[in-house]
Amino acid sequence: MIRLRLVRHGEPGWIVDGRAVDDPDLTARGKEEVEALCGELAAERFDALFVSPLRRALQTAGPLSRRLGLEARVRPWLAEQAPPVFEGRPGAEVEAAFEEVRRRPPADWWDGMPGGEPFRDFRRRVVTGLEGLLSGLGAAPFDEEGYRLWRIPEGDLSLLLVCHGGTSGVVISHLLGLDAAPWEHDRFPLRTGGSAVLQTRQLASGEIWSLMQLEGAERLF
Repeated sequence: MIRLRLVRHGEPGWIVDGRAVDDPDLTARGKEEVEALCGELAAERFDALFVSPLRRALQTAGPLSRRLGLEARVRPWLAEQAPPVFEGRPGAEVEAAFEEVRRRPPADWWDGMPGGEPFRDFRRRVVTGLEGLLSGLGAAPFDEEGYRLWRIPEGDLSLLLVCHGGTSGVVISHLLGLDAAPWEHDRFPLRTGGSAVLQTRQLASGEIWSLMQLEGAERLF
């Protein structure tokens, strides 16, 4: 059995003195969320901890790494979908840009924000990285009568991934076998400091992924 706990970073300070920060630090509230996470996860056993290279994720993973006694291994594929460069722009202007994007026709969402990472590229990056990670652990998908099942190695593995709302949405959607859509971050929203748990279960000649826990919220980024 493989168990994945996806943790969204603590609250970041997107706006400082009225101006946008592209790779922000955690706020005081974000640090409190991380402390709460440390308490919640201290009793769980994890075999490995992987983290996004973005500052808000690293600052979340650091205390978890120390509390759990695990090295935080940086994996670039866990980074959030990259927006355009907003550094230093007025906060109201950035909020208006996100609102405008959300009003676009659904098919246009594949392109992402102008100047940012297209969703199709973001999804490919995350899925490729995820399957590479699982393959390295001996897990592999296979087809049985048109259904995607997994071969899972003997024993129990528990992994902790510290990442982002969008990354988590793609991971969950992919492992549950849902059709790809350019709003996968909206399907399974996590609050800052929230988490989701997936694990494999025996089915027919292989195993499937089940969503065991989801702590959701309205705010996605």
